[in-house]
Amino acid sequence: MRLILNMMVSVTSSGIQSIARVRFDPPYIHDLMVGTNKTVKVAIDVDTNRQEFAKLPPEKPFAVILKSADEDIATAAKERKQFKWGEYSSKRNDCQTYEVNITLTGHFLGKTAVKVRLLSTDETTDDDRFLYEIDKNRNIFDQSNTLDIWVIQDNKRLENRLFLSALVILIIIANVLMGCELDGRVMLEVIKEPVAPMIGFCTQFIAMPLLAWGIANVMFTANGLHSFALGLFVTGCVPGGGASNYWTVLLDGNLPVSLTMTFCSTLASLVMIPLWMWLLGFHFLDSFHPEAVIKIPYVKIISSLVIMIVPLIFGITISYFKPALRFQARKVMRPFIIFVLVFLISFGTVANIYMIHLLTWTTVIGSLLLPWCGFAIGCLTAVILRQSPPNVTAIAIETGIQNTGIAIMLLKFSFPDPDADISALIPVICASMTPVPLLFIAAIHWLCRKLEKRQEIAECSDFEETAVKIDPANDNCNGITAVKYKSSPPLMNINGKGYILREISRC
Repeated sequence: MRLILNMMVSVTSSGIQSIARVRFDPPYIHDLMVGTNKTVKVAIDVDTNRQEFAKLPPEKPFAVILKSADEDIATAAKERKQFKWGEYSSKRNDCQTYEVNITLTGHFLGKTAVKVRLLSTDETTDDDRFLYEIDKNRNIFDQSNTLDIWVIQDNKRLENRLFLSALVILIIIANVLMGCELDGRVMLEVIKEPVAPMIGFCTQFIAMPLLAWGIANVMFTANGLHSFALGLFVTGCVPGGGASNYWTVLLDGNLPVSLTMTFCSTLASLVMIPLWMWLLGFHFLDSFHPEAVIKIPYVKIISSLVIMIVPLIFGITISYFKPALRFQARKVMRPFIIFVLVFLISFGTVANIYMIHLLTWTTVIGSLLLPWCGFAIGCLTAVILRQSPPNVTAIAIETGIQNTGIAIMLLKFSFPDPDADISALIPVICASMTPVPLLFIAAIHWLCRKLEKRQEIAECSDFEETAVKIDPANDNCNGITAVKYKSSPPLMNINGKGYILREISRC
C-alpha cells in the first residue's frame, strides 16, 4: 500500500513539474560568505493552458519543497511552502506565478545547490522519493529547478592580515641577521663554482614537478579530486621557500649555497612555472570552467625576491663596515630563527584552522608525500654527486621546502572562490607537514652536538684558560687581535700549544 501511495505521489508531482517552470532571482549565488545569509526569490510559473493542469485536484494545495544537496555547505531556511490553487502572486495570460522568498545560510566553503520540487499533495516530506534520493546521493541531480550556490571564505579577516604583516616583518629581520653573518667572498666562490646550486636547480625544477604530477594523478585525479590535484602540482612547480634558509642555519648546512639556490630558483620560476603549467598543468583543469586559465603571480614572485635580497644586502653591508656585529648577529640569529619558525607554524595553523573540515586521509598523505620525498630526492642526489655534508643538507632542504605562498597566490589569481580556497588547501597542508621530519632531524642533530661537545670538553679538561695575542699581520688570522680560550670547541693550535676557542674579538 505504501509503495502504491508513493507511486501516486510521484505521478502527481511529475504532472506539476511538467506544467511549471521555476525561476530564481538572482539566478545563482556565487558569493555567499561563510556565516552569512542571503535571500532568494523563487517564482513558480504554472501554465494553466496545459491539459495536465485540468487533471490536478483543485481542492488540494500544492507544496514547494527545497532541499540542499550538501547541508554542511549551505541550507535553505524554509524547506516547505504550501500554496492553494488560485492564490497566485501574479497572472499573465495563461500563466499563474507563485512566489516565495527563501533564506540561504552559508556554513562552509564549497559548492552545492538547492533543488526545488513541486508536490500536489500535503504528504510529509519523509515519504518523498526526491528528498530520499538527494540524501543518499548528494551530488547527483539534474540542473532543472536548481539554484547553484558557491560558499566562499572571507579572505580579508583581521587575523589573516595581522599574521601576514607580522610574518613579513620577522622575515625581513631574519634576512638582515643572515646577511650580517654572510661573507661576501664566500658567496662569490659559490657563484664562481655553482655545482651545488645547479644540482638544486635540477632537483627543484625537474624532479619536484614530475614527482608532484605523479602523486597528484595517483592520489587525487584517480579519485575525482581535480582541485586538489591541481593544488599539489602547482606546489611542486614553485621555487624553494625562504624557510629553507632558516632550516639550513639550524641544521648547520651551507648557508651561502642555500641562499644562492633560493635566489636562483625564485628567479628561474618566472620561466619554469609557466613552462610546467603549459606542459602538464592543463591535465588538472577538467573540473574547472572550460575557459579557466592558469595565471602566474609575477608580482608575488618579484616581491619574494625583493624581501629576500634587500635585507641580505643591508646585512652584508653592516657586516662589512662593522665586523664586530657579525659575531653579535650570530649569537642572536639562531634563537630568532627558531622564534620565526615557531610563529610561522603556530599562527599559520590558527589562521587556516577552518580548513581542518576539508582534511581527509587522502589529502594529508598526498600532501606530505611531496615535501618528504623531496627531501629524500635532494639528499640522495647530492650524496651520489659527492657533495660535502653541509651542501647535502642545503640541497635536501631547498628541494623539499616549497614557496607555498607563491602556489597559493597562483591559485587565487587563476580561479574564483571557492575553487581557489579548496585548491589552496594542498599547499597549506604541505607547509604544515614540511617541518615534521625537519624537527625530528633537528632534535637528533642538537643531541649529537651536545654529546660531541661534552666529549671534547672532557678530552680538553687539562687546558688552562688564558688570553693569546695573534699577529694581525698574518693574513690567515683575518685581523683577529685577541682571543680568549676556555672549555668550548673548536680546538686550535697556537704557538705549539692547544687552546679551545671561547671568544673572538676584533680590532
